Amino acid sequence: MKTLLNIRKEYTDLIHRIEDGEGELTPEMEQALSINRQELAEKSLAYVEFIGSLETQNDRIDEEIKRLQHLKRQNNNLLTFLQKGLVQAVQEFGTIRAGTHTIGLRNTEECVVEDAERVPDRFKTIRMDIQVDKLAIKRAIRDGEDIPGVHIQQNQHPVIR
Repeated sequence: MKTLLNIRKEYTDLIHRIEDGEGELTPEMEQALSINRQELAEKSLAYVEFIGSLETQNDRIDEEIKRLQHLKRQNNNLLTFLQKGLVQAVQEFGTIRAGTHTIGLRNTEECVVEDAERVPDRFKTIRMDIQVDKLAIKRAIRDGEDIPGVHIQQNQHPVIR
């Protein structure tokens, strides 16, 4: 089965042959042109259908990601609740032996920042996240401003209706 690229190449070659023949269109060339246009239409339709299928699949993947994120939040909430319950039980009753498990407590330390503004500068780090405002740059270039390091690139995207 021919790819869209092969069909386009054959079409271009056929047009060049017609141009080389000073525009004379033989019955064979006319038939090849007709077949090529039909193949192009069929292949384009297949591309459109496949693109639609991929877009639908991406939508389903996005929905599944949201579903899994929600499930993860639920699991984390349940995990926190269960862990707090175990901590309270051990605090109240002491070390618990259950089957092959021994449940106890370990003391850990956590630094809790109550007010970041009051913390001395020597304990702060500066993170820089530089982002370029492409929309503002595009407007400035359209208004005639020359901005080094950027250019406007013309792209084409298929419109499928």
